[in-house]
Amino acid sequence: MQLRKPLSLILIAILMFSGTVFLLPAETALAEEGDDKMDEGVAFLIRIENISGDSELPTPFAPGVWVLHSEPGPLFIEGEADKGYGLEALAEDGDPSALAEALNGMGLHAGVFNTPAGAEGPGVVLPGSAGMMGAMPPGNAYEFVVKATPDTPYLSFATMFVQSNDLFVGPGEAGIALFDMDGMAMEGMQDVSAEIQLWDAGTEANEEPGVGGEQAPRQSGPNMGPPEVDGTVRLVDDGYSYPEASALVKVTIDKAMMMDAEMEKDDEMMSDKDDKMMSDKDDKMMSDKDGMMMGDIMLMEEGDTPYTVESGDTLGSISRRAYGASKYWEVICSANGLANCNLIHVGDELMLPSHADAMSKMDMMMMGEKDGMMGEKDEMMSDKDDKMMSDKDDKMMSDKDDKMMSDKDGMMKDDGMMMGDIMLMEDGDTPYTVVAGDTLGGIAKRAYGNVNYWKAICSANELENCDRIDIGDELLLPTQAEAEEMMDSMMMMDDGMDAMDKKDDM
Repeated sequence: MQLRKPLSLILIAILMFSGTVFLLPAETALAEEGDDKMDEGVAFLIRIENISGDSELPTPFAPGVWVLHSEPGPLFIEGEADKGYGLEALAEDGDPSALAEALNGMGLHAGVFNTPAGAEGPGVVLPGSAGMMGAMPPGNAYEFVVKATPDTPYLSFATMFVQSNDLFVGPGEAGIALFDMDGMAMEGMQDVSAEIQLWDAGTEANEEPGVGGEQAPRQSGPNMGPPEVDGTVRLVDDGYSYPEASALVKVTIDKAMMMDAEMEKDDEMMSDKDDKMMSDKDDKMMSDKDGMMMGDIMLMEEGDTPYTVESGDTLGSISRRAYGASKYWEVICSANGLANCNLIHVGDELMLPSHADAMSKMDMMMMGEKDGMMGEKDEMMSDKDDKMMSDKDDKMMSDKDDKMMSDKDGMMKDDGMMMGDIMLMEDGDTPYTVVAGDTLGGIAKRAYGNVNYWKAICSANELENCDRIDIGDELLLPTQAEAEEMMDSMMMMDDGMDAMDKKDDM
C-alpha cells in the first residue's frame, strides 16, 4: 500500500496554530539551569532531525521528553501496558509535560524538548525534503543538551509520530548508552539512528496512518479517539504500512566541549591575573617571535591560522596552546563569532588570529575593566585609599596601563566614527537593524571595537533580556563617547566593591 501523502499548507497551518498538538512555552524546553543534576557531568548535544519528507508517509514530530537513567524502562516496558505517567498524552496529543514532571518526581533527571532548531518558539518539527522546505517555516530538527554521568549512563526519549493515533519514536526501554562499561563517555559525533524504532503506546485504537479522523492533524481536540482494549506498548504492528524508523528520523549525539569548569579553575588561579600572566615566564614566551608558536599550535606570523577542534579541546586549552595563556579564549570566541563561547564540537573549524592581533584585541577587551578600575581609584580615594596606593599600585598603573591607554587612544577617534564595520554618527544614536548571526557582543565589536560594550547597547535600548535579540529588531547605538560614559558608570557601580577587595588583598 502506498501511503505517500505530502503535507499540505493547510495541514501545516492546523499543526502550527491549533490546539490539537500541545506546545509548551519555550522556557520549559530544558531542565532548570539551577538543577544540581545539571551542574556536573559530561555534556552531550542531542539532535533529532525529521527526515520523513522523502518517505512513504511524511509527518511532523511533536515536542517530546528525554530522561537519563541507569535502569531500563523509565518510559515504558515493552509488552506491558502504559504506566500511566503521561506517555499517553505524549503519544496521542504531543503533550510531554506530565511525563517529564512524573519522571523528575521519581528522582530521575528529565526534561522537555519543544523548540525546533532555528525557530523562535515552540513548535513541531517539519519533514525535511528537497523542494518542500521553501514553503514551510524553518526548523526540521530538535536540539538539546543533557549532562550525564556514569551513574546515569543511558538516554531515553520519545516524540509523537503526528500522523497516527498513539505512535511515537524513540529507543527501546534500555535507552542509548552515553558511557561504556568502563565509565568512559562517548567520543565525537555518533549517529544512533539505528537504535530508534517506531512504537505503539497501546492507548488508542489505530486508524490508517495519515488518514484517520481521530489523529492529531484531523481530530477536533485532544484525547478524542476510542481507547485500545488491553493494549500494550510494543513495536507497531497493526496491519498498516509504515516507513522504517530510519526513514523518519536521524538522531545524532555529540559530546559537547564545555569550558566552564576549566575557566573557573583558571579564574581561581589567576587572581591579579593581568600582572601574574605577564610575568617573567610570559615575557620570555612573548618575545620577538610574536607570530610564532606559543605552545604546540604554530601560528602564522600574519593572518589567521586555521584550527580543527579535537576531542578534549576547550577554547581555554586552545588559547593556552596557541598563545601561552588561557585568557585569550575571549579573542578566539570573538574572532569566530561564536554564539556560545562555552560550546565547541569536535571537527569545528576555528580561525586563530596571529599573536600580535590577539594581543591587540585582548587589550581592547580589557579596556572597559581598566577604565573602571582607574575611575574608581580617582573618585573613591579617601585617606585610607591614599595609604593603599602604595608603590605596588603605582607600579600596576605604570607602563602597562600607559601602553593600553595609548592603544585605545589610537583606535578610538575623537569624532566617534567607525570602530569596526558599523559607522556611528557623531551626534545622536545610530539606528541598526539586527541581521542573522548578530549578538549584542558582535554588534558592539563592530561598532565600538570592544565586545564588552554590549552592556551599553542593552542599557540604551532597555532590553529585558540582553541575551536575546531577534532578526529585524531595531536597535539604537549610542555615540562612542556616550557608550564610554555608560560603561564607566556601570563598571563603577558593579565592580566598585570588588576593586576595593582587591586593593585590600594587595
